[in-house]
Amino acid sequence: MTKLKPVPVSNFDTNDIEPRHRFDAWQENIGIFFDVTMSDHECHLTNFFAQIDVYDLQETVFGVTRSQAQQFLRHPRRVIDDDMDHILVQLFLQGGGLTKENERIVAGDMLIIDLSYPHDMITGDFENLTLVLPRELRPDISDMLAPLHGLKLSKDNPMVRFMATGFLNLWKNIPDMTTQQAVSAVQGTLGLMQGCLPCEGLLPEEIDAPTSVALAKVIYRYIDANLAENITPASLALLFRMSRTHIYRIFAPHGGVANYLWDRRLQRSFQLLSQQRYSHKNIGSIAFECGFNSESHFSRAFRAKFHSTPSQTRADAVNAQLHHHGKATTSTGYAAGLPNWVRRL
Repeated sequence: MTKLKPVPVSNFDTNDIEPRHRFDAWQENIGIFFDVTMSDHECHLTNFFAQIDVYDLQETVFGVTRSQAQQFLRHPRRVIDDDMDHILVQLFLQGGGLTKENERIVAGDMLIIDLSYPHDMITGDFENLTLVLPRELRPDISDMLAPLHGLKLSKDNPMVRFMATGFLNLWKNIPDMTTQQAVSAVQGTLGLMQGCLPCEGLLPEEIDAPTSVALAKVIYRYIDANLAENITPASLALLFRMSRTHIYRIFAPHGGVANYLWDRRLQRSFQLLSQQRYSHKNIGSIAFECGFNSESHFSRAFRAKFHSTPSQTRADAVNAQLHHHGKATTSTGYAAGLPNWVRRL
């Protein structure tokens, strides 16, 4: 009889690493998601502490991270460069922090991080439980979670506490499971979230019905595919056969249709300027392709958002590519299961 194999587990602990290499080793592991910095430079050179205990669940990765106070950052350029299409669902077990959106996270709260968007958070010493959810594994749940990016789900809400119990039960029981059992248990945990999220007080009003979530996603994709067009609330209402009021509700979290369109045009232009395969396009053609009628107007808007000119951004991307090739073999060799398993998802 074939012996059933337990779920693969990986353990990273800076206590096992020479002090002067500890922070670099931490960066090599958590760097799959974030750039990290510390206010006390000398501290991380001598006694920096971090641990990651993570399970490979084939379709997802699930684990506990413990570390000391620091800043976690995903700059817009990083978002475009690594093109990660994952959502992190975090339950803080100890400690917490403050996000750039001024969401104060404390133990018991849950935090949603959509890796396709920038993120900036300063933590104290903390311990959290994190599920790495590839967006396409469960698009129905991902579409519910994405609008909550950077926002906390407060432990004061009983439905959040109910979801947190599901996370903790999964973590407690995985060591005794086979991989097949764990995959099924993850689906059950996601089903629990799917049932809890639409409850009053968790999702914004405009996305509390599954049909609204699906429709909003269709509209977002339409906009991304037609950035050069003259898109207005009226044109969207006519095209998708709904009231302008409904359109306004869908785009309220983004500051309205115009603000969402403006941001997507700039993000798309950044992508075109930052990737080598678009180097044949000149800046003017990129501006018009993304819906800007004036190259000078585009340059001013681009600089206001990214604090760099379009030409400098293109030059930086070329230099970064050359630098990346030059560093290809400089890994310190401390990458544990987390970065390797996430890359495989």
